Amino acid sequence: MEDEFVSYTSKIKKALDNIEKRKIDALYQEIKKRIDTKYSIHLIGNGGSAANASHIAGDFSKTFTMLGLKLNIICESDNSCYLTAASNDIDFSEVYSTIVGIKISKGDLIIYFSGSGNSINLVKSAQKAKKIAVKQVAILGYNGGRLKELVDIPVHVNINDMEIAEDIQLIIFHFIKQKFCKEFSNKNKKLISNKYDKRVIEDIVS
Repeated sequence: MEDEFVSYTSKIKKALDNIEKRKIDALYQEIKKRIDTKYSIHLIGNGGSAANASHIAGDFSKTFTMLGLKLNIICESDNSCYLTAASNDIDFSEVYSTIVGIKISKGDLIIYFSGSGNSINLVKSAQKAKKIAVKQVAILGYNGGRLKELVDIPVHVNINDMEIAEDIQLIIFHFIKQKFCKEFSNKNKKLISNKYDKRVIEDIVS
């Protein structure tokens, strides 16, 4: 078991080391451009990637609120009523492309989470968004698939392992969140809150 765990974590480190760091910085800058603006960030994925997108949207919404900053970040798979209705009445392959140009507009940012890069509903969304010049980023595993060629900023995790590809989706965004916290707390001369520090460090519940 120990050797298997070491092997697994070694694969994560190797995959992280091989990511183009300038792409992560470019993603950081695209998010930063939309702080305190009218523009939105739309996170899109399926399955475990959708769960990661939901986690990230909630995490960033809370963090930026505590920093006193506006960031309109949305996980598009969180609305199960919409997803099931659109899947039933239109087609699951169209659930995300349908909102491009209506809910998602030029000036917004789409971030895709995909192990393969070939999920048809993500590909159709990216094709439509490209036509109206919506900025697009994707966190991708395996060979990057079709999405790698469609988006503006492909962050390619070059590993043929779905679980590790999904692990790294969260690692990237946890890193980005900490980078924002450091930048903006330094500017404001205060961390998110003393209460938060006490709760997570000292386990004090008030």
